[in-house]
Amino acid sequence: MSEHSTPTPARPLRVVMLVESVYGGGAERFTVGLSRALSARGEHVVVCASRGAGRNREPIAHETGVDVLMLGRTRMVSPVAWARLVRYLRRHRVDVLHSHMYGSNVWAPILGRLGGVPVVVATEHSWTYEGQRIRKLLDRFWVGRGVDAFVAVSPEDARRMAEIEKVPAGKIRMIPTGLLRDPDDLASAPATVRDELGLGRGVPVVGAVGHLRPMKAIDVLVDAFARVLERVPDAHLIIAGDGPLRPDIEAQIAALGVGARVHLLGVREDVPAVLASSDVVAMPSDSEGSPIALIEAMTAGRAVVATRVGGVPAILDEGRCGVLVPPRDPAALADAVESLLADPQRAARLGRVAATRARGEYGIAHIAGRWSDLYRELYSTVGGGRQRGNR
Repeated sequence: MSEHSTPTPARPLRVVMLVESVYGGGAERFTVGLSRALSARGEHVVVCASRGAGRNREPIAHETGVDVLMLGRTRMVSPVAWARLVRYLRRHRVDVLHSHMYGSNVWAPILGRLGGVPVVVATEHSWTYEGQRIRKLLDRFWVGRGVDAFVAVSPEDARRMAEIEKVPAGKIRMIPTGLLRDPDDLASAPATVRDELGLGRGVPVVGAVGHLRPMKAIDVLVDAFARVLERVPDAHLIIAGDGPLRPDIEAQIAALGVGARVHLLGVREDVPAVLASSDVVAMPSDSEGSPIALIEAMTAGRAVVATRVGGVPAILDEGRCGVLVPPRDPAALADAVESLLADPQRAARLGRVAATRARGEYGIAHIAGRWSDLYRELYSTVGGGRQRGNR
């Protein structure tokens, strides 16, 4: 990278966010939410979705809140689609290309070079860093050396980038994800899911929000909840989310004989109501980066029990804002959930502390400010020389 420097422009920066799709899970949601927040700060941001629904399904403004460029890529190597993006980068003299997740990160260095973009940034929204030798080598020798900053979403992910992948330490930065929903909506949502299920206000309810896929370990939560019912027989578990493991989870619920107490709600648009209806929120994941669902639960003032994985301990301030348990330990998870159900005052106290932390440290405006500062820092150091050389 060039060591030349140039003053950061006083005008808004032209930023392209590269992601495979604007439809999906937490990383996709955060990409769009960060783009909205940066736009609100005055930057000019366009989200480039390389895959997704294709050119015949352009997202409309109210779906994303930002301009979206759809490439319609159907294969890993799609020269026509990538050429379209390179032309866009050059024609609009984009200042920052910011890619999200591995499927976009591997393309960012070459696309940034071809597009003459002064600053190229990649964000890894967490993975297990186990196996996949080729991926680790690409992160180390291609992405880590080809971008100006390789950003992790948690201190643990930053550590693993450095120690396991051997990404150059000078390239690694850490910026967590942030709260995307209105915090007041989360704090004041009505507990309508209780009414929907016919559960009175005094019925103990454990809630969970997440995709039904392996890393979310909902099977561990169901196992733990069966243990909770031995001590709190009137408790209920509500799970908002869907995914490929739903048939397996349904079979597990039936085998444990807890079908009357476990409610698979499917995909819900009223997540604040799901959280408001829960006395305790459980996050049993095997791995996480900087989970938005956790930040939302904290903002809603819920007592949280979560596994000590990825960025979760940092977000929960090492257990001062919630209870941390080992992953894949249904007995420990059950004990922690039951202890909070049995002590509403402690649960309420943890919820208040969590809400204060979430609003202060993880508000999207605050997180967007950190990103804007990083873009401008990089533009003023490494970006100017590349701009003069390529444009």
